[in-house]
Amino acid sequence: MKQQSSGSLLPTLLGASALFILAGLLHTNRASAQEADWQAYNREAYATDILPAYARFAERTRGLVEATRALCNTTDSAHLEQARDAFRQSLNAWQGVSHLQFGPATYLMRNFSIEFWPDRKSIGRKQLQAVLAMPADTAFDDEFFHHASVSIKGLPALEQLLFEADALTRLNGQGVHCRLTQAIAANLAVMADGIHRDWQHEGETRLSDTDTGSDEEDTSAIPAFSIDLMKSLVEPIEAIRDTKLLAPMGKGPDITYPHRAESWRSEQSLANIRANLHAAYALFKGEKAGVEQLLQQQDAGDLAEKIDRQFRQLDDQLEPLGDSLTQALKSNYTELAAVTDSLKALDQLLGQAMQSLNVQLGFNSRDGD
Repeated sequence: MKQQSSGSLLPTLLGASALFILAGLLHTNRASAQEADWQAYNREAYATDILPAYARFAERTRGLVEATRALCNTTDSAHLEQARDAFRQSLNAWQGVSHLQFGPATYLMRNFSIEFWPDRKSIGRKQLQAVLAMPADTAFDDEFFHHASVSIKGLPALEQLLFEADALTRLNGQGVHCRLTQAIAANLAVMADGIHRDWQHEGETRLSDTDTGSDEEDTSAIPAFSIDLMKSLVEPIEAIRDTKLLAPMGKGPDITYPHRAESWRSEQSLANIRANLHAAYALFKGEKAGVEQLLQQQDAGDLAEKIDRQFRQLDDQLEPLGDSLTQALKSNYTELAAVTDSLKALDQLLGQAMQSLNVQLGFNSRDGD
C-alpha cells in the first residue's frame, strides 16, 4: 500500500504543478486584459466616431428634405439631379453609421426603417406600389408612418422614387409620387435627428455604465459599451462579403444577380462598401485610444499592423472599381473576387484581435440577414 502511494505521488505533484502553471497563465492573461484601457476607447469612439457621424447623417437628411421640396416645386432634370445627389449624400452618411447596430438607432426599429435591406422577397417594392395606389388625397403624415411598413419609411423606398427611369414624369408637383417622396425624406430627417439627439442625451450615461452583461463578479470584465463597439467593428465585415458582394456576384462572371446588390438603382453599391470600411477602419485606428492601441497594450502590435495593412489593401482594391457594382460585375469580376478574399482575411484577423483582447462577442445580431 505504501509503495503504491509513493509511486502515485510524482504524477500527482506534476498534475498539481500543471494546474498551478495553468492558473498562473490564466491570471497573467486576465491581468493583461485589465491593462487595456476600455474606458478611454469608449470615450474616444463616442466623441470622434459616433456623435460626428450621426450629426453628419442628420445634416445630410435635412439637405435631402430641401432638395425634394425644391424638386416638387420645380420638376425638371436639374432639380431631379440635385435631389438624387442629396440622396447619395444621405445614403453615404448612413453607410458611415449603419455598423452601429446598438443604442438609439435601434429605438422603435429606426435602423430598419432607415434601410430595410436586404429585401429578398421584394417586400419594399410591393408595399410601395400599394401605397402609390392609395387615394390621391392620402395624407402622408406622422400617423401614416406610425402604421406604415418599415420597408417604405426610408432610403430604399426613396431610391425607387428618385431613380426609376420615368422618375421625372411621375414626380410632378403635388401628385402622389412627389408628396410621398417629400414625406419619406422628412421622415428620414426626423429619425436621423432623433438618433443624434438621443446619443447626445444618453452618451454620458452609457459611458459611465460599467455593466458587463454578466452575472458573475469579474473585475477584468469588459464594459458592455465596449463589446457593442467591437461588434460594430467585426460583424459588418462578414456581412459586406456575404450579402453585399457574394450574393450579387452569383455563380460566376456569366451568372450574376446585380439587382441583389444594395442601392443598385442609384449605382452606389461599391460606394456603400467603401463607406462601411472607412467607418470600421476609424473604429480600429482611433486617434489615441483605438483598437490598434488596445492591441499594442496586449503586446499584439504585429497583429495590429497586419489589420492596418489589410484595411489599406481593401481600399486600394476598391478605389479603382468606382461606385457601381453593376458595372464592376460586367468588367471587373476577377477584381471583385479578390476583394471578397481580402474581406475574409480581414475577418479572420479581426477574430484574432478579439481573442487577443479577450473579447467574447456572443450572438451575432446580423445572423439571419
